[in-house]
Amino acid sequence: MTRTWPQDWEERRAGAACVGCEQGRPDEDDHGVRFFAGEVADAYLQRVTPVDGYSTVMFRGRHVADPVDLTPDETVRFWSDVRVAARAIGAVFGPCHLNYQLLGNAVPHVHVHVVPRYVDDADPEMPLRDSVWARSAPVPSDTLRSQVTALQDAAREHAV
Repeated sequence: MTRTWPQDWEERRAGAACVGCEQGRPDEDDHGVRFFAGEVADAYLQRVTPVDGYSTVMFRGRHVADPVDLTPDETVRFWSDVRVAARAIGAVFGPCHLNYQLLGNAVPHVHVHVVPRYVDDADPEMPLRDSVWARSAPVPSDTLRSQVTALQDAAREHAV
């Protein structure tokens, strides 16, 4: 059998040089700007996006590479934070549906990609095509900042 996963994969899963852990809980990073600091997770509106409102929610309690390794309490708290972020995205961007992608193939630290879907997208009832992801574009800085402010307001309203 030929190994296709990175040679350091097991160490990365165990937390070695984990980006999710090392960055702490920043207000922003290279990928996005935080709009919600939850109990155990932070939600970031992405700077480069295939669709308006694309965000990630990163677990911040400790290093966990796979959701099955969360404790029952962490699981509830994580998904409660995801819920607040998703409701804010829905309130601000008005999608007809949200996709939740929990992969961890590149960053082995529990996080969820929240991908808004709109009534005019090319792939209803299917995941976004690779070609749509390939056309991802930077969100202009002033637009990003105003969207983050709107999401922060909406997250405060939906945090329960």
